[in-house]
Amino acid sequence: MNVVFVTDRADAHVLRFHSLFSTLTHSYSHITVTYDTAGEPVMSLDGSRYQGWEAIRFAVEAMSSLVISGPLDTVSTGLAGGNYRHIGISWATDVMVTAASSGDSWESMSSTVRTLDLVVTDNYPTENACISMGVPPERILRIPWGPAPGLGGPTGARQDFDLPEARSLILYPRSLEPHYQPDVFVEALAIVARAHPEALAVLVETGSLVDEVRAQVARLGLEDSLSWQPSRSAKQFQELLGLADVLVVSPKTDGTSVTVMDAMSMGVPVVSSLTSGSAEWIMDGITGWSFPVGDSDALATAILSALNCDPQRRRKITGAASNLVAVRGGWEASSRRFCRAIEELIESLEA
Repeated sequence: MNVVFVTDRADAHVLRFHSLFSTLTHSYSHITVTYDTAGEPVMSLDGSRYQGWEAIRFAVEAMSSLVISGPLDTVSTGLAGGNYRHIGISWATDVMVTAASSGDSWESMSSTVRTLDLVVTDNYPTENACISMGVPPERILRIPWGPAPGLGGPTGARQDFDLPEARSLILYPRSLEPHYQPDVFVEALAIVARAHPEALAVLVETGSLVDEVRAQVARLGLEDSLSWQPSRSAKQFQELLGLADVLVVSPKTDGTSVTVMDAMSMGVPVVSSLTSGSAEWIMDGITGWSFPVGDSDALATAILSALNCDPQRRRKITGAASNLVAVRGGWEASSRRFCRAIEELIESLEA
């Protein structure tokens, strides 16, 4: 049995899945699809170059009996209908943002997911969306992409990131893209900075809105309240995460955020917009703080509540968050369930 994992991403999720699939007792390959300047998908394999989804699909057919692909809106759609069994992994935004953007996009996604032998998702909203698209519930596997075993506290130091010791660090970890609404965070930061001048926001300088956010920061006079960080390796980012006093995420919609779950596991207080995905994990005042999507005033209030929280209540909230993730969201248990589902599908092929 030949298993091939095909994706167009190179993020921490891909590394995690690649490590998992490498443990399967079957021949396994990992292929990354890239895109040329015209936006056409390109795959290089054994010295040959395949351009366009039809050519890529035929090449994959020749080497695999089982394909695992994702995200659903790009790679899974491009590989749909091939002569192989097919597992599609949702990245959440493929369904909750791309598919929901128009009726045509919804129909296109519906056509894709109905061809899949198994859809893997990390949250209830995506699972429910796939069911509404016509996927039988028994062909959906919902597993949280939670913290990996052994995730610890801070192993770095503030000086490693040129961050001052005496200031409260508010980490905004997401790339600066419209979906994540960094402008809402910056508007909230202006309020927080007036009440807590020693607070320092930490942003990662990546994404299509970097210039717009820089202009907004300048317009609001927040240069001294913000530290820009370059894109970091996964290990460095975990160290930075462990140094944060508060983690803030403000997306329009979200699945089960691995960054949020990592923070919860590490005892870092989390402030999150109240999306259908985050509501599974962030209960306001119990496992973190939440605010209505797009409401910068409410976000500022939530950040200030987290910063002003007395130590005993803070420990209670972060302890409850850590316990919730340990019981419901650990990657070790999720990965075992995923492997069992793959093995069952392979057994059905070999029967």
